[in-house]
Amino acid sequence: MWIVLKLFFPEMMVKGYFVIPLFFYLMGVIFILRFRRTPLENPAHLVNLYMIMRVIKIFTSFAIIFLYWLIHQPSIRNFATLFIIFYLISLIWETYIYLRMEKYIKNMKEENKHPNDHERIDL
Repeated sequence: MWIVLKLFFPEMMVKGYFVIPLFFYLMGVIFILRFRRTPLENPAHLVNLYMIMRVIKIFTSFAIIFLYWLIHQPSIRNFATLFIIFYLISLIWETYIYLRMEKYIKNMKEENKHPNDHERIDL
């Protein structure tokens, strides 16, 4: 992304650009580590965790944009635009990963499903 900005949109480069990819990288690592510790048997807990992670990410994103605005007001528009682009890419990626996780959990449940006692199994 930095190369694309540098070559095609040099006017969009802002001081502190490294903060944006670093923030999304750290949030991704936290997202992965937190979901690895979540029991897969409780899908309601998984959905709640996903929603809490989304809310935390939104509030920390607003906090970072606000801090940048306080520190460096003249280029806040470019910073916010780049941040929103990264946020949307991150949102799409995390939604895709979450859907894959849900599909994996559903497949694991179907593989581990035992027939009921009253179901007849013909051999």
